[in-house]
Amino acid sequence: MFSDRNSMIINFLVGACLAFSATACSDDDDKDFNAVTERAAKVNIGFNRYIDANGAFTQLKWNAGDKAILRLASDGSSYTATPIRPGQTSSLFLFTVKAPGAATVVSYWPVDAPVTVGAGKVEFDIPATQNGTITPLLLGHDRQALSSYEGCDISLSQFSALMMVNVARGNYSVESVEVRANGGENIAGHITIDADTWAINASEPSVRVTLPTAADCTLDGIKVALQLAPVSLSAGYTITVNTSAGHSFNVVSNDPAKLMSGEILYTSDASDSEPPHLLIGGTDKVHIINVAQCMGGSYKSGLEWTWNAEDAAKTLDVAASRCDHIDDCKPVENGSKILVTSSYNWCVLLERETKNILFHTTQAANAHSAELLPGNRIVVACSDGSSSNHHQVQLYDIAKPNTVLQRYTLQYAHGVVWSENNKRLYAAGHNQLQVYSLLDWDTENPQLKLEKTINTPQGSVHDITLADANTLVVAGVKAYLFDMNTESFTEMPLFAASTQIKSLNYNPATSELWYTDATKPEGTQSWSTQTLRYSTDYTASKETSTIKVPDMDVYKVRVLNW
Repeated sequence: MFSDRNSMIINFLVGACLAFSATACSDDDDKDFNAVTERAAKVNIGFNRYIDANGAFTQLKWNAGDKAILRLASDGSSYTATPIRPGQTSSLFLFTVKAPGAATVVSYWPVDAPVTVGAGKVEFDIPATQNGTITPLLLGHDRQALSSYEGCDISLSQFSALMMVNVARGNYSVESVEVRANGGENIAGHITIDADTWAINASEPSVRVTLPTAADCTLDGIKVALQLAPVSLSAGYTITVNTSAGHSFNVVSNDPAKLMSGEILYTSDASDSEPPHLLIGGTDKVHIINVAQCMGGSYKSGLEWTWNAEDAAKTLDVAASRCDHIDDCKPVENGSKILVTSSYNWCVLLERETKNILFHTTQAANAHSAELLPGNRIVVACSDGSSSNHHQVQLYDIAKPNTVLQRYTLQYAHGVVWSENNKRLYAAGHNQLQVYSLLDWDTENPQLKLEKTINTPQGSVHDITLADANTLVVAGVKAYLFDMNTESFTEMPLFAASTQIKSLNYNPATSELWYTDATKPEGTQSWSTQTLRYSTDYTASKETSTIKVPDMDVYKVRVLNW
C-alpha cells in the first residue's frame, strides 16, 4: 500500500504535469514566437567537478533545499527554482520566465556570486591580486526554445583555469608568486564574455599571489595555485617567485599554452638559480663554499665567506685559544643566520651578512649542536664531561645571553632539531632520541615537556637532521631514516661500515647526501676529517665525489642550499 506521503507526491506530479500541459498549449498556440510573455521553461542543470587550491577535485550535487539561478542574457532578468531530482549531480528545474520563445540563458553557482548579466554579456572578476585560495565560480549557458517541451540543458563548469606553480625545495621562504603571459595576453581582472559566442576578454596582464604567511621551503617544495582566465598564451608564460629575503627567481616557458576552464596547467619546477653552497665547521673557522667551483678538488676554489671564531673572543670573554673546536655550524632562518657551537663550551648566533653576534653563551659545556626554537629561544646540546652543565639540553632566550633558563638530562647529548610540522623538539644522545613539546611558551618561564624517549638502533648517535617534514636522519654508528609518524627506523646501506659519522644531510627530493665521516680520522684529532663526502644514492657502497679541506680539523658540514 502507498503511504500518505507517496500519495501526496503522486498528486503533486500529476498536478504539475497538467499545469505544464496547459502552458505547453499556450506555447504551441503562441502566434508570435518572439513575443515577450510569461512562459514555463524546463531546464536541466548539471554540475561538473571543480578543482581546489591543492589540485583536488570536488563534485557537487543538488540538495533538496538548493536554488538554481537562470538569467536572460538580453536584459539580465533573474529567476530561481528548486531541483526536481535532488541528490544528483544533474537535475531538472522548472522556471517561470518572462521571455521570448527562444533566448540565451545563463546559470552559475553559487547563486550569490557577483556576476553581472545583461545586454548580451556576462561580467565578473578574476582578481589580479590573489592569496592562493580558490573561490569556485561554476558557469554555463545555452540558447534554446524556452518551453516545457524541449527546454535547455546547461552544464555548470568551473570558469577559471588553474595554473599550479611548483616551487622547488630550497633555503628560502616564498612570499609571493607572479605570472605574466610572454605574448602580452590579458589573463585576469575584469572578465567580459559575449553570451552568444562565449568569446572571453580579460583586463589585466598579470596575476600575483601573495601568501598569507611566507611558505618555508627549506624541507619541501610547495605548490601555489593561481586562478586565470581561460585564454591562449601565444608565447608561453613567465613566473616570478619572490622570497621573504627580497630575492627573486623565474621559471619560463616559451611554448604556446592554452588555459582551459576547469583544468590545471602544471608548471616546471621554479627553483632558486643560486648554485649549491655548503657550510664547513671545524678548528676555529666557519666557511661557506660554492660547490660547483670546488667539487672534486679543494674547498679553497669555491671559498666565498669565512668567519673566524677568534673575532668572538671579546664578546665571549674567553682567550683566543678557546675560540676553537667548532663542532657545528647550522644555518637557520633560511640561511640568514648561523648557529655555531664549540666543544670549548660556547655557542653563538651569527648574522650571516654582518657577522654580528646576536646571542652567546659560555655555559654550554661541550656544546655539540644548537637549534633555534619559536619565540626567539635556543636549545643547546651539551655532551659528556664531569661538570653539572654536561650531559644535558639547555634552554636559552636570545634576549638573555649566558643565562640558562632550563636544563634537561640527556646522556652524551649531541643533536637537537625542531620539527615545525609536528611542533616537537627532537634531541639525540648516545642511544636515545628524546621528544619534547613546548610548555608555557608564552610566559617568562618556558618549559620543554618530555613526551617520550625512543631507543635508537645503535649507540653513539652524533648527528640528527631533518630530511623532510616527516623524516629525521639519525647518524653516528651507521645511519638511519626515522619516520616521525610511525616512529620506525630504516637503515641507510651507504653507512653500514661507518662508526664515526659526524654529520649527515639528506635531500629525499634529489637523493643527494653531504656528510663527514671520521671512521678513518684525518687531521690532528681522532674525531676529525678533512674530506666532505657527496653521494646521490644512500643505498650505494661508496660516495660519488668529495671536496678536500686539508688545513682544518673538520667536524660537520651543513647544506646552505641544495
